[in-house]
Amino acid sequence: MNNVILSMLAKISNMDAQAKQLAARVEAQSLMMSALLLTIGQNGGLSELIGSVNKAINSVMVDPYDPYRPEAELLLQEFQDMVRVSQMIAKENAVLNSGDTGPFDAKNA
Repeated sequence: MNNVILSMLAKISNMDAQAKQLAARVEAQSLMMSALLLTIGQNGGLSELIGSVNKAINSVMVDPYDPYRPEAELLLQEFQDMVRVSQMIAKENAVLNSGDTGPFDAKNA
């Protein structure tokens, strides 16, 4: 009985480690994509990139019975969130570089 419990604990521990590794990998990819969007945005090609990615994802969502549609919708939502965060960071960075007060700064009345 002890061997069964130890075996189950080992499997659960392994699954937990794999889940944490996957979460870390996804976070790293998200940060890398945000940095890429910021870099491309500084060079003026951001609208082309956003348009291309949106077009590619929307091409999967044409068929309402496509089994990949829910994943494509989730991917589109995540990409749009990433773009919004990148644009907010770029805007705040521009404000910080200009010396003006940004939306995250405390305003004195």
